[in-house]
Amino acid sequence: MESSNPKENLDNRRNERGAALVISLLVSMILLVAGGALIQVTSMSAANAIDSTAETQAYYGAEAGLQAAVNALRRNDAPTASAMPTGMTGMNFRNAVLPNRSNDCPNGAGSNASLCSSTLCTGCARLTRWLPYSNTQAMNTRVTVGTNPTIQYEVIVSLPPGDTMPAAPADPGRLLVQSIGYGPSGSRKQMSMIVSRSAFDPAVPAMMTLIGTPAGAPPMSFESGNSANHVYSGVDNATGVATGLPAFGTTNAIDTAIAISNAASNTTSSPAAATLSSSSVPAYLQSPAAARTFLDQMQAAAIAGAAQTPRTATYLPNGGSGNPTGFTFVKGDYTMGSGSGSGIIIVTGELTTNGGTDFNGICLVIGAGYVNRNGGGGGAFYGANFIARVDWPAQSPALTAFGSPFFNFNGGGNATMQYDSTAVANALALLPAPVLGVSEY
Repeated sequence: MESSNPKENLDNRRNERGAALVISLLVSMILLVAGGALIQVTSMSAANAIDSTAETQAYYGAEAGLQAAVNALRRNDAPTASAMPTGMTGMNFRNAVLPNRSNDCPNGAGSNASLCSSTLCTGCARLTRWLPYSNTQAMNTRVTVGTNPTIQYEVIVSLPPGDTMPAAPADPGRLLVQSIGYGPSGSRKQMSMIVSRSAFDPAVPAMMTLIGTPAGAPPMSFESGNSANHVYSGVDNATGVATGLPAFGTTNAIDTAIAISNAASNTTSSPAAATLSSSSVPAYLQSPAAARTFLDQMQAAAIAGAAQTPRTATYLPNGGSGNPTGFTFVKGDYTMGSGSGSGIIIVTGELTTNGGTDFNGICLVIGAGYVNRNGGGGGAFYGANFIARVDWPAQSPALTAFGSPFFNFNGGGNATMQYDSTAVANALALLPAPVLGVSEY
């Protein structure tokens, strides 16, 4: 049996001295590096979280600016600044985009350089007359929407690229609103939106627009009354100026010939009737699908408006009668009584009017496309009228072409139907200006 030599074992292990220290140092280095990386990642995550929060808050500021601008453009906000210039009574798209009207100037004197900064009044339109900037009469100011933390915005209103300002006093059809939001730590967000002046295509191609069948087969049913006391005119009643609009606008030659033949018995402006090009017809009447979408949207808008306090629309789900005012949507038949009405009325069933019925605004009979006027009685319609026959709600399968419209005048007496640009503009203003699109840039 062999025995080990302790001295020999000790000599063999002398070369292993310090191994534990080296291993400890290596482990410590690894832990130190891992700990440092963890601390760095944690610090970066915290910084990223702070930056992300600040960026979100700046985004909220920019969004608040867009919403404030929309409220002003929809006339929900009264001017809070100094007196307005002579002849300026409130918000419209023209006043919003012209710097000397959009921006606040002392005593409303936007053109007086001694009273108002020339940079303010001839530079960007910023809606300082309507929005609560920290100083409505100075540039480089902002609207504060929160102080803990500080969140601010400023807006700039201009015409979209390619659009031109119409001659006074007409309003532009669209506006580009840019909003810059500011948050803590120097964060900044920029957003823009396009706002349309009208809730739907405002084109008026004729005093009465009748959407017919393709090629007039079958033709429209049209009787304007056998009396010279029935006046149909495309001359603008608001200005007395000839507009070139026909009294009756149709979509095919056969219906145009019918309108011309009937109008010969009436007092009618020139041209009495004309065949409309497809591009001149409002977008919502260029196809049955577009008309159905339009009716869906207007029904939804009427339901929403009727639920507001105070209500901004009237919705009649089962037809009705009366003298409509404001925005009225009728699902079914409607009878206008003797008296005055105004605004926008959409009737999806049959519209019947009495002899003494007066109306100022836009009348759209889309659905059944059926209008009966019973007697003259001195009744007058000023504005614009549209008649189209379409399946709404869509039948199965849905129609791909319009049906033939129906217009009939029963009886004699004085009666007037005439285009009126002011009545049309006032009617369109009843519906809130829609936002066509929003983007971040």
